Amino acid sequence: MPPDKRIRPIQDFGLGFSQVEAMQFWIAVAVMTFSFAIAYIGGARNLEVYFRLGGGLLVLLILTGSFIAVVTAFFLHELAHKAVAQRYGCVAEYRYYPMGLLVGLVTASIGWMLAMPGAVVISGRITPRHQVRISVAGPAANLAFAAVFIGLSVALGTTPGRFREPIPIIIGTLAFVNLLLAGFNFIPVPPIAFRRKIVGRLPVNVKLTASDGFLILVPSKAVWATLVVALFALGIGGHVLAVF
Repeated sequence: MPPDKRIRPIQDFGLGFSQVEAMQFWIAVAVMTFSFAIAYIGGARNLEVYFRLGGGLLVLLILTGSFIAVVTAFFLHELAHKAVAQRYGCVAEYRYYPMGLLVGLVTASIGWMLAMPGAVVISGRITPRHQVRISVAGPAANLAFAAVFIGLSVALGTTPGRFREPIPIIIGTLAFVNLLLAGFNFIPVPPIAFRRKIVGRLPVNVKLTASDGFLILVPSKAVWATLVVALFALGIGGHVLAVF
């Protein structure tokens, strides 16, 4: 391959965070942790029931599991995108979406959760191969964490007979949440462009970015197919082993 065609990292994996980015990351993690915990117990109406049945210790255990789920499935997912993008010389910073976090809180309070916490905004010149690697990084991290949690569950001896115990349930949930987010990201949704009028009825072109799945599938169908096969293999394996 000619030297000018080779992909060479421009930076190491050293990560830099602005104050604004760090603040928005941890606000998003805190809101998502609380929302996920509320959704996990079936909504705000069940909070008193959980306190009565298990006391503060059970609630703390659920919050801890929720925090680990959010950190692995969301925070480290976005961090993986950021690390690879910065490695190839791009400017990459996370920005939260306040309305998306609010939607997460509201939907969690009624027992299910739909959230759009934000994303890493990337700017810079990259090749299609760079784009694939940046897009793969996030969901690949989710698949890796799912595999770790499935392995941990099997190592601890999780079986259907022990499924009532809190720790196996939480481990299974961590694996499932990471697989769910990876699967969601593999859906190939193309970029959506539309016009919107703002103050003074000035028309503005708005373009919503494509999903990771679309950004992977278009340049490399083989990579997308390999990741989807891995997703299904982990999902089927986790189900057969009674992890979730």
